[in-house]
Amino acid sequence: FKLFNDRYGHQAGDECLKKVGAVLKKFASRPSDICARYGGEEFAVVYGNTTLEQAMPLADKLLDAIRALDIANVESPAIPLLTASIGLTSLCPTKYNDESELIREADKLLYIAKESGRNQIVHSKKRV
Repeated sequence: FKLFNDRYGHQAGDECLKKVGAVLKKFASRPSDICARYGGEEFAVVYGNTTLEQAMPLADKLLDAIRALDIANVESPAIPLLTASIGLTSLCPTKYNDESELIREADKLLYIAKESGRNQIVHSKKRV
């Protein structure tokens, strides 16, 4: 996102994040879902009571919806549009784990998605 801000300016970057946030909010509409800005340009969407298999098609539609915003991003290494990278995992809560384990795994997968070309989903093969 640094390249986006460098090319178009921080005001355009802020507007872009608002548009992405609005799309994400539509994908987290159930009472058990959470959507939040997690860092500068990072967001988290948490689907309560949802398996990894159920979340995959939602993540695919989410990537499509972000591309459909049709926000130019000529500096992007993927395609000349704003895209997203997603790290997708699931956690079945027990007394032996907590949300920090879920966050660590999702963050690791997100960076794999970015390093592998962006504009994609990388998911865990098993439950954390």
